[in-house]
Amino acid sequence: MTDLRFVVLGPMRGHLGSSDLHLGGPRQQAMLAVLLLMHPGRPVGATDLIHGIWGAEAPNSAMTTLRTFAWRWRKVLESDRAAPRVLVSDGDGYRLVLPADSVDALRAESLAAQAERARAACRLEESLDLLNSALALWAGEPLAGIPGPCAEYHRQRFNELRLILLEERISLDLELGRAAYCIPELTSITAQDPFRERPYCLLMRALYLTGRQAEALAVFRSARQTFIDELGVEPTAELQHLHRRILDGDPTLVPSAAATRAPRPAPAPPPNGAAAVTTGQHSGEADPSDAQGQRSGAPALPQPAQLPPDAVDFTGRATLAAALCSALTAPGRQALAMISVVGMGGVGKTTLALHVAHRARASFPDGQLFADLRGSDTVPADPGAVLAGFLTALGIAPESLPDDLAARGALFRSAVDERRLLIVLDDAKDAAQVRALLPGSASCAVLVTARRRLSGLPATLQCGLEGFQPSEAIALLSRVIGEHRVAAERENALALAKACGSLPLAVRIVASRLAARPRWTIRSLSDRLADEQRRIDELRVGDLAIEATFELGYKQLPAEQARAFRLVAVVDGPAVPLAWAAALLGKSVFETEGILEPLVDVAMLESPGVGHYGYHDLLRAFAQRKAKADPVATAEAVDRLLDHLLATACSAFQQAVPGDPIGSALRSARSSGLPLTSAAEARAWAASEGENVYALVEQITRVVVGNGVQDGHRTGGVPVVGQVIDLLIALSPFAADIVVKLSVSTVRHLAEAAARAGDRKAEGRARFLCGNIALSQSWLGEARRESLLAVRACREAGDAFILRQALNDLGLACALAFRHEECIGYYEEAIAIARDLGHHSGEVVSTVNVALARIRSGQADEAVRTCRGALALLETFHDEAGEAYARYVLGLAHHELERYEAAAADLTACLKLCVAIGLHRREAQARFRLADALRLLGRPGQAAGQAQRALLGCEEFGDQRDQANALVVAGRVYMDQGRSGDARAVLERARDLYLSLGLPDADTAASLLGELTGPAAGLAPDR
Repeated sequence: MTDLRFVVLGPMRGHLGSSDLHLGGPRQQAMLAVLLLMHPGRPVGATDLIHGIWGAEAPNSAMTTLRTFAWRWRKVLESDRAAPRVLVSDGDGYRLVLPADSVDALRAESLAAQAERARAACRLEESLDLLNSALALWAGEPLAGIPGPCAEYHRQRFNELRLILLEERISLDLELGRAAYCIPELTSITAQDPFRERPYCLLMRALYLTGRQAEALAVFRSARQTFIDELGVEPTAELQHLHRRILDGDPTLVPSAAATRAPRPAPAPPPNGAAAVTTGQHSGEADPSDAQGQRSGAPALPQPAQLPPDAVDFTGRATLAAALCSALTAPGRQALAMISVVGMGGVGKTTLALHVAHRARASFPDGQLFADLRGSDTVPADPGAVLAGFLTALGIAPESLPDDLAARGALFRSAVDERRLLIVLDDAKDAAQVRALLPGSASCAVLVTARRRLSGLPATLQCGLEGFQPSEAIALLSRVIGEHRVAAERENALALAKACGSLPLAVRIVASRLAARPRWTIRSLSDRLADEQRRIDELRVGDLAIEATFELGYKQLPAEQARAFRLVAVVDGPAVPLAWAAALLGKSVFETEGILEPLVDVAMLESPGVGHYGYHDLLRAFAQRKAKADPVATAEAVDRLLDHLLATACSAFQQAVPGDPIGSALRSARSSGLPLTSAAEARAWAASEGENVYALVEQITRVVVGNGVQDGHRTGGVPVVGQVIDLLIALSPFAADIVVKLSVSTVRHLAEAAARAGDRKAEGRARFLCGNIALSQSWLGEARRESLLAVRACREAGDAFILRQALNDLGLACALAFRHEECIGYYEEAIAIARDLGHHSGEVVSTVNVALARIRSGQADEAVRTCRGALALLETFHDEAGEAYARYVLGLAHHELERYEAAAADLTACLKLCVAIGLHRREAQARFRLADALRLLGRPGQAAGQAQRALLGCEEFGDQRDQANALVVAGRVYMDQGRSGDARAVLERARDLYLSLGLPDADTAASLLGELTGPAAGLAPDR
């Protein structure tokens, strides 16, 4: 959808071509703001989304609401089903697939970067046009009315960006001789923001350039008095210096015509080795000849030029490079400018630093020093040795150097005092190593790269460097192998960049390999990288290798951190919760956090949100390779994690289904798990972790069971298959509210592994799960077949708890196929087993299922008595989910008896319970049943509203059978309203859904279609 556009520099708006998009409420817009702006084009995890929308006050239902918002956005953004997906699920979060120019704020930033490049090349008119184009994008307060921390942060950021662009535009107008036009605008700006200094500087210059020197000086006096009265400080040196220059009538304040048309020439080489005298690059900068030339007749000092060459194919990072360059060369500073660039190995820190240093070198005419501090090596560079190299480069004889590190540092600071010198320190180990190498003069600047944040240093700016954007990766690939090859295989090129994790070093390696093999297609190399097991080996060429880069960082880790780095990688996925990591390591949460946070500091781990840890894709592959070297430790870690999850899931089950003795039915868990003390906590845990658990089960089934565990057991006899199956059973009460991520094939693999091991108990439980999943999808034949296999295995194993549930599911499968008498037999056996076990909630569920079968067999009065007895029992152990189901079936019984007021009352009570406790699927079912009752009560407006909401809910949370039932109700509502065309459309959809599922309910829809005005047929029963 290349014609999708979004406006955030004002009230949020969206456009698809010439049509406006409906963006929903403020919170829904807040989600879009996070996806558009937090990491444009990259995935945003659920934790970051929730924090960005609600902050620290996120409700317990935040995850559910987030999924609802995502569903609504897909409706808005992907109305054309044939078009590519726009909102893509990624891990537990989402990613927007949009061109960068789809968002006005990103276009503004791009225009700003282009303007900066044009100005650096002295193309001032072009720069001015670009700035005006950027400023024209603002249409009011950015993200107006949108709540949440993310919107507030970007609101402030874009307001600040607008002011910066405005100041830059006015500065250009002054250089181009348009000062008179700027004075009214600057007067307004200084009045609105009296504590911002740069507009005062610009206003003073504008007044001076138009011959109003006295007024320019008056502006300074007024500004100074404001700062003293309101802030208790004097103006900055920049403002005071400009004041002195205006007092002196400095002619250099007037821009020359030549300066506006051509780049400034580079300074001429100094004669006879003397230091050059140059004019500062920035408008309004003083002549720095005192700092650059000889001091009081002292001999001239050498001008070192130690920078390694800039990358000839430097790509991307335009905005960041410009910001770093500006921070290094900002005029009028009173303290040392020190910038650090930190990030994981291979992310391009050194390449970026050298590129910035070369761009800024003209601002440092006294020279540039460079040192590789080898912080990633086993033996880092000694600061004393580095200082010795710097001092000799500055002309100090080696024999006169002091031995003491502190003395060398003092001598270095003296040697560079008042000199304009740039110092680049690459691959620093820590702050202590860098601190000894810092000059003391504000005229110098330092640029440091490191893998960890250098806390405690006087940094002007610390930049955390991330991987390439896809467009940057493609640009580098194009520059190395040629644009024609990339254009011919653009999709394969994107896949290749993704396989590289957009890591610059990895992209450079594959680009170099392709350049050396011009007959290779991009796809051929992309296919080789598709195998995650081979990926690390494929990413090497010549002396470049991803594994070697990662190995440098890994070898620096203490033993405990190295173990954590290996074991946490066992779990695939974008983020591992802290509690999971603690279980993997066998340590407390507090101890685990103390181990993992230093790994984040050295860029071996990422922390996408508080209490969550993840890896760059390539680092995870590297860590998993390390973990495979110790399979016993890895298996033990997985065992600990499964124990933790099983204990937590059992606790959640007991809170959600009180009275169910599930704890004694599942395998003993050695972990205590997380302490869940209420049904709300249980549902919140399942909502936040359920999909992660299902993904882990898929991974374990694929990797652990598939590799050397043919008998279903790990070394030492730990029944991993049984552990995984029990974990899934413990999560079963929440499956209706979690989109089913688990495939039937995965559970079948588990059943087959249990069968190979001769574990009938585990096999029976796995077959029960297969039947349960099939039932949830209305695959009745498969549900009946798997449930029968489960019943047989559970009888042989004496597994009464799961036998009861398998019999209940077998009854449901028969009921949905209209085999009412057969289903009651299965239910009654399930009830008898539940009574023997003291399993009250199980007894109630099967009893209510019997009532449902009675309704369909013409015994609705008996169903009413049964449901009322179940409700009385439910009151004794506060099972809200059970009560909602009993109210639902009681409403159906009253409906069958044509007691529509009673039916509406029971269904409304069910609906309130479902909304309160978050039973979304049951809520959707209750709504379409309530709609039918309201229709028959002569309330068509209310009926239509409930039917519409039911349809929306069924599409998101229900299965296809629920959707078909809701469509039938909607069809009847439309028939009552005389909307025969609408009725026919929804009834045809219902009929097609029933037929696709092989359900006999298709006859109901067909009958209504045959005679739209005929008598209404009944709906199929629910489970």
